Amino acid sequence: MTVNANAAPRSLFRRSLGAVFAVLFLCWLFLVARELIDIRVLQVKNGQAENMLWAELALERARDTHADAAALAQALQALEGMREREWRLKGHRTPFRLLQVLRRDVVLAELRPDLSGRDRVLPQESVPGQDERWLYTEVSDAPRELVVRRWQERPGDWHFSLAGLSYYARPLLYGLPLLALPLWLLFRLGFAPLQRIGAQISARSAQDLTPLPATRYVELAPLVNAVNSLMARLQQRLDREHEFLADAAHELKTPLAVIQLSAEGLDQADPRARDEARERLRLGVQRATHTVHQLLALARSGADALDLSKARHDLVDLVRERIALAGGLAVRRGVELALEAPEEITMWLNRESLCSLIDNLVDNAIKYSPAGGHVTVTLAEDGERVQLTCSDEGPGIPPELRERVFERFVRLAADQQCHGSGLGLTIVERAAAQHGAGVELLDGPGGRGLTVSVSFPAARG
Repeated sequence: MTVNANAAPRSLFRRSLGAVFAVLFLCWLFLVARELIDIRVLQVKNGQAENMLWAELALERARDTHADAAALAQALQALEGMREREWRLKGHRTPFRLLQVLRRDVVLAELRPDLSGRDRVLPQESVPGQDERWLYTEVSDAPRELVVRRWQERPGDWHFSLAGLSYYARPLLYGLPLLALPLWLLFRLGFAPLQRIGAQISARSAQDLTPLPATRYVELAPLVNAVNSLMARLQQRLDREHEFLADAAHELKTPLAVIQLSAEGLDQADPRARDEARERLRLGVQRATHTVHQLLALARSGADALDLSKARHDLVDLVRERIALAGGLAVRRGVELALEAPEEITMWLNRESLCSLIDNLVDNAIKYSPAGGHVTVTLAEDGERVQLTCSDEGPGIPPELRERVFERFVRLAADQQCHGSGLGLTIVERAAAQHGAGVELLDGPGGRGLTVSVSFPAARG
């Protein structure tokens, strides 16, 4: 994977800090929007209720004093004084109002606001009603023919002015700088465990694949577990490579020695000795070649199942193909090969790994069967499992030794005549494991020989 050196590095620290400030800004916007909506809806409703209440109080004063204009004006002034004291006690500016008391459409008294120097215009008295800036209410006393009209400044206009908007912006402008340093310190402390893990990995040598110490932080546990799992897989791969080198050195030592001695024997003058040396050389090369092939198959069979590329294959067709390739060995040893299988069993398989498994099963069965013997390969499917069995008529394996023969280079005393490498069943077991299959050794048909049973899961995907 290539990394663009010109790409600007990204910072999770800055990204997280920016996300916090973005959330704070969005919360501020939400609260301001909610406040402005409240002003437009709820406070207008409350303002209208207050306007009607003061209009009714003015009507009560007018009932008692409407006959005397001076007394009515004095009563209304006293009422207005009460309203101004109420707003001062609340700590708010008293809203502007226009109040008129009429009798038979004649104005008996009125209180007009002082709008000098204010960005306000009086309501249209000729067309009573509320508009964008004024709330309006009207109450009347029919027996006395009294009507009170009252306009009150619509609440909230100040909030939408420059001063009002600056009032709402001040908490954000003052708060963010004050929060920046504490948040920066908190995020530095929060990311410190991650930086320590990075420092621990950087300080290690290429040969140190020991697991990282467990972390007490829930958020970092998946990262530590993933790194430890990767180190474990790398260690297993290194172990397999070392194992392969040791196996190759161990197994090739004998055939190479035979080849060397046989090559030296080719220089002898005796024609018979040269022929014997030539035959030993042929057998040595043949055994070395077989050992190399088995070692390579063993190395491939040690790969992780996740590393294998699988595709849909017809298992029956694959087994038939491998049996045909083993036909020459069967003819030379006088062994009859047979396949019992349905027309088709399609599964997700790794072809190379399965070929290695089948080849080792069939080759072992042919080598250990006597001349005139029979080797039968059977495939069966029961819906949940796919069963592959290979039965021969050879000497078999005693039950007490069947676990040991899966170990590398383990060969029984009765097997020395076959000049094998002791890797066949090891390869079979590993290749089966790569496909989630299990291997079992059983007695052959009629208690004679050996049957190797490989059971695959029938999941076809």
